[in-house]
Amino acid sequence: MKKRRIVISGSPGGGKTTLINALEGLGYAVYNEFSRSIIEKGFKEGKGRYFLTDPESFSEALFLGRKKQFEDFETQKSNFPHVFYDRGVPDIYAYLEAHGKASSRWAKITAPFQYDFVFLVTPWKAIYKKDEARMETFEEAAHYFSFIESVYTKKHPVFYLPEDTVEARLAYIAAKLKQHG
Repeated sequence: MKKRRIVISGSPGGGKTTLINALEGLGYAVYNEFSRSIIEKGFKEGKGRYFLTDPESFSEALFLGRKKQFEDFETQKSNFPHVFYDRGVPDIYAYLEAHGKASSRWAKITAPFQYDFVFLVTPWKAIYKKDEARMETFEEAAHYFSFIESVYTKKHPVFYLPEDTVEARLAYIAAKLKQHG
């Protein structure tokens, strides 16, 4: 069976990382959200809201990390043919676009990164929580969703995860992957 790249993306605080952790616990190969490492590094360097204060530098660092994750795909070992990503390269363009900072350069360098399937989480206020790396309000987080949705629906098969338990979401993912190979 062909190995496939699967992205879980969407609204910040919608449960993506919880799903990635659950998938990893089931034995799937996963790539964790790379932006958290950049945010943590930014804090150490005195950059509180790094993306907002220097979106170009933040996005460059994020692009390098996510590009490496994309390229390292074949090295992932698992009993399953699917590799899951907590966000993908196109998210970079979506976030820049949401802040009016997207450029033709960013469109050009993020466009070649294609995934086999994308699962989107919608803004879900009941589970949204701020933390040290997620500093935006729920309304700010929800603002990103339409930009993320737009960037993926143009070139990828997209499925919307239900607002439900982790187990129900995992079952939904399994059913869609079985149905679509």
